Amino acid sequence: MPNKERLIHENFIEFSFNNEDFLPDYKLFAKLNSTDQYYLAQNYNWDDSIEILKWIIESQKCDKGTASLIFWSAEPDYYFNKSEKEITEYEKDTFLLLKRIIEKFNNKEFKRSNLKYDPAEKVQNVEWSKQNVEWNIPEELKMPTTGFNIISLGIIQHKIWQWQHKRKEAKRAAKRMKRKK
Repeated sequence: MPNKERLIHENFIEFSFNNEDFLPDYKLFAKLNSTDQYYLAQNYNWDDSIEILKWIIESQKCDKGTASLIFWSAEPDYYFNKSEKEITEYEKDTFLLLKRIIEKFNNKEFKRSNLKYDPAEKVQNVEWSKQNVEWNIPEELKMPTTGFNIISLGIIQHKIWQWQHKRKEAKRAAKRMKRKK
């Protein structure tokens, strides 16, 4: 719903760009449902720190699709051949978030699987052989989750823009072809 999208954007997405002193409100976050959390994770700006992503992962409402989306959006293959001792301070929060997602998948702590996410859409050619033994990534996390796709007003607007852009480009190409004749 547009009002929910607006609430999420105003309070949780790119909040530090508008006001460096702004801190997200956990009580407001707690009101988000699992679909809202997925939308938030899908649109989240990682430059705003990962605190809100931790809130999502630790939430009882967190869906497997959302957890998988966050995991693969972090480009975990960068960390696969590293241990916690080898990580810089800057990388530590993301590293620990990835480890927590794996832990929760291995312990079957994500109870819902209503939202669809396919890692193959985000990740190409992961070198699993580079994976450090300590990672122990479950097969379930490598596979698409079941459920439905999230369709937001923003996604619909983007698809309309793409369609219009392709149509304009086709018209321009046709005009260029006419001029060449």
